[in-house]
Amino acid sequence: MFRKDFHVKSNIAIRGSDRRKLRSNLAEQLPSLSADEVIPNKDAMTVKKVFTHADYTVMVYCLNGDPVFFEWEKQLYPTVYLLWKYPGILPCLITWPPVLDKMVGGADLMLPGVVVPSFGLPEIAKRQLCAICLPDSGAPVAIGIATMSSADMIASGMKGKGVQTLHCYKDFLWKQGSKSNPPTIPFPNVQSTLSEEDSGANPQTNELSEVKPPTDDIQQLNLNGTSAEPNSTSINEQLIAATGAEGDTAELPAASGESMVESDGVTETGGATGGTEDIVEDEEVEDDIPPAVKMDRLLYQCLLHSLKCKVKKSDLPLLTSTFYKNHILPCCPRNQTLDVKKSSYKKFSKFLQAMQQEHLLTVKTEKKGVDNVVDIDRSHPDVRAFEIPEGDTNDEDEVQGGKPTNSEAVWSSPEIKEFFQVTTKMLPVLKCAGYRQGAWMTAEEVRKAVTDYVKQEELADRTDRRLVVLDPVLHDAVMKKTEPSTTHLAWDKLFTRSYRELTRGHQLVLGNPGIATENQRMKKGNIEPIELKIQRKAGNKLVTLITRLETFGIDPKDFSHRIQKGVSASSSVSALPGQGQGQQVLVQGNQVNYVDKLLTEHYKLPRKYIRGLELAPKSGKRR
Repeated sequence: MFRKDFHVKSNIAIRGSDRRKLRSNLAEQLPSLSADEVIPNKDAMTVKKVFTHADYTVMVYCLNGDPVFFEWEKQLYPTVYLLWKYPGILPCLITWPPVLDKMVGGADLMLPGVVVPSFGLPEIAKRQLCAICLPDSGAPVAIGIATMSSADMIASGMKGKGVQTLHCYKDFLWKQGSKSNPPTIPFPNVQSTLSEEDSGANPQTNELSEVKPPTDDIQQLNLNGTSAEPNSTSINEQLIAATGAEGDTAELPAASGESMVESDGVTETGGATGGTEDIVEDEEVEDDIPPAVKMDRLLYQCLLHSLKCKVKKSDLPLLTSTFYKNHILPCCPRNQTLDVKKSSYKKFSKFLQAMQQEHLLTVKTEKKGVDNVVDIDRSHPDVRAFEIPEGDTNDEDEVQGGKPTNSEAVWSSPEIKEFFQVTTKMLPVLKCAGYRQGAWMTAEEVRKAVTDYVKQEELADRTDRRLVVLDPVLHDAVMKKTEPSTTHLAWDKLFTRSYRELTRGHQLVLGNPGIATENQRMKKGNIEPIELKIQRKAGNKLVTLITRLETFGIDPKDFSHRIQKGVSASSSVSALPGQGQGQQVLVQGNQVNYVDKLLTEHYKLPRKYIRGLELAPKSGKRR
């Protein structure tokens, strides 16, 4: 979490009420600590609000200059500075020094890098906070969340991810303090349950005498991954598995087939013998998988892809239907089709409920039939371990380094087409081109039909090709009875009058034009534009009202959230009076300029479909 430098938003002295609240939270979340002893009244204490490189908001509590706690998502976590004073408050796993170097770079602790003493692993529950130590001292050098229980670690053969690292020695949170080194702390005495011979501990120092760091064997490795000592093969394999960096020391495959650390969510795997046979076996097994299981895997893959690089905290809360359409579907590989009905879940809501139980996201029901995704856990082990496929999805957004670019999900702008319906008055002219009364025509088709009629009846003026001679049929079609009679019309006026005598209509296509929707039906009349209004409320305050967003497929709640973030002003969504009148967005202040920018640049809506842009505040200095 702190492998890169972070931005300190504020750094203030903690108030007495906040100090008491911190003690109360500490006593509740870490009952093994004495809150009054850890947080004394007289010592100087400050609180920092920081933003990490991963866009997490974290509160850091410092005591006498050293960070002792950090709070993330309402959970308190001790730092290494505090654990050096109280080393026994968390269960501790042991790892090699080369693994610690990888963890400082942002890697998680993989189980092959955990040293298992003869007296066994400490009792750890799944998702429990634990510490990580080195073999030569009991001073914790990192803290994290266990991805499985200690019993499951042993049952898995010590393979897979063991601890999701949150903070470690030498990271940027440690650099905020005095930058002191870990003290020498003896390991807890295990003599009460095991004999000295079985435990491998020295009764004088209580240190693990049987645990030997493999760093002394690094210099014994040559470029081919062999050792100068004939009996050091196991040490070499253990070292490569512990560091997970084959290219740094030797080119040996890890004995367990996987490395011990996971850096930046990408697991480093070593080569293994018989790889071609394994691939063939995997293909054979893949053919035997039921279709529902395959669809479940594809759905889960698309979810992890969307959580890792598509959904942002600023997008929340997010309608589940919008989440599926704009975030899940674009992550589906091009050569596959995602269909929730063919999965074992059958419904997307049931799938989200299952994912909520896995702590991947949080879904809340606003009202019956309306569910919102209100929170996502991008730090979940499965999300961090997910590798984003390159160029194999339907998503058009550019992804760099597993993170989305500055542009958010590409908005599919609505396609608006204007049509003209054949009327009784224009039918004698247009029926020559094969059109019947009530048929819909585009503007180009109207021009072509009128032009064909003029050519067919040879009505073009022989002396002036810019004029058309009006015969009785064309005269009755384009001229009103109240207008003075005329014998000639220019081409442009002829077309304008032809459009005038036809019934106007429009067709609005939302999203994929190939999908039939209610909005794709032809409708008479001109499309009603989005309307902006400025109202003056009590206290001489201005508010901006935006209506008819739904006409163009824009979610009012999503629009309200974006404008609230863009102008840093409060906004709300309310229903318009009358049944079926839609919703309106209200935002504080005159925000016409920003609404114009948001609609034209993000939603790609032409300005001719926005009414009220003249209400924007006038630029210039006040006198």
